[in-house]
Amino acid sequence: MMKKVAMIAAAAAMVLPLGMGAIAPANDSVTAFAATKTAAKKVTHTLISAKTIKKAAYHVKSGKPALYSAKFAADQAKVTMTKKGTLAGSKTYYATKKIVVKVKATKTTKAKKVTYAYIKTANGKTAGWVALSKLTAGKFMAADGKADAKKAADKVAAKTYTLVSAKNLKKTAFHFKGNTPAFYSGKFAADKSKVTLTKKGLLPQSKTFYATKTITIKKAKKNVKYNYVTNGKTKGWVLASQLTAGKFMAAD
Repeated sequence: MMKKVAMIAAAAAMVLPLGMGAIAPANDSVTAFAATKTAAKKVTHTLISAKTIKKAAYHVKSGKPALYSAKFAADQAKVTMTKKGTLAGSKTYYATKKIVVKVKATKTTKAKKVTYAYIKTANGKTAGWVALSKLTAGKFMAADGKADAKKAADKVAAKTYTLVSAKNLKKTAFHFKGNTPAFYSGKFAADKSKVTLTKKGLLPQSKTFYATKTITIKKAKKNVKYNYVTNGKTKGWVLASQLTAGKFMAAD
């Protein structure tokens, strides 16, 4: 066992020559990634393997992957990772090193192996370790940015309708079977019968939603109903015709 630890530590020393030093970005500027406002939390993992890889391009397709600095122990197979911020989208990052660590089990999750890649931008201003599963292989292309922009535009598009009626409902369970329905926030005018619906996103799959309110609006000269549904953090107005009465069952 001691021999294996020594071998891993030696491999890490060759791939990561800074030893006990933290691998930090060449520039501490936070313009390329969002800096965390709270005190950085350090987590130590068992280092399973470390190696240099052929320079490969990656980009972020969705979300904001966490970016870490890493401090490698010189005499044992351990690495301490500290969150520095999050990666920005619309950029190409280049990976040159890779490590595999063992993340300890918690009360809610099992122990698991996670692969991290050491990435940096072409100008070297952003650099650090990122979970490889959060990256997409290949250079960032403008089309990716357009798709993200379209999603953002869809999300914030707002339309105002005439409010025909509004009432409370006895808490009722619903789910959906076909296409994934959009859900909206609703802003009601104080001095006239108008409501502005703004798309927030899509309902999550395989869930039960509970309706507590319903409204009828005038849409394309037709009366259309929307139900206000909730499920945890998901809350909003959904086209009633896209919902099916009853709780979601696995058979659905």
